[in-house]
Amino acid sequence: MTETSAGPRTATRPSWQPRLAAVVAVAAVNSVIALIAPLVGADMVVAPPGQEATTVVWPMFLVFSAGFGLIGWGALALAERLLGARRGRLVWTVAAVAVTLLMFAPPLTAGASTATVVVLELTHVVVAAIVVPVFWSTSRAS
Repeated sequence: MTETSAGPRTATRPSWQPRLAAVVAVAAVNSVIALIAPLVGADMVVAPPGQEATTVVWPMFLVFSAGFGLIGWGALALAERLLGARRGRLVWTVAAVAVTLLMFAPPLTAGASTATVVVLELTHVVVAAIVVPVFWSTSRAS
C-alpha cells in the first residue's frame, strides 16, 4: 500500500470572526451616533412625502446596522459560492458600493432637519467604512 500526499496544507483563517466583529462594530458605532445626535441638534424626526412624521430612535440604528451587515455577509457568501471566490468578491464589492451610494438618497428626501440628514448619512458611511473593507479582506479570494 502506498501513501500519497496531497501536498502541503495551508491553514485557512476563519472569516466569520472578523465579519461578526464588523457587524457588532457598525451596530455599536451607529447606536452611539444615534444617542449623541441630539447633542448636535438632530431631532431625528423624519417626515417622508405622504407619510406622518416619525422619530428615528436609537434601537432602529442598532437593528438596521446589524441587519444590513448580516445581509451583506450573506450576499458575499452567496456570491463567492455561485461565482467563485475572486469573481464573487468583485461582484459583491461593486454591489456594496452601489448600494451605499443609493442609500444616500433616502435621507435627502426624508423631510428632516439638516442635522438629522447629516446623522443619517453618517451612519451609512460608518457601515460602508467598516463592513466593506473587513468583508473584502476576509473573502476566500484573499
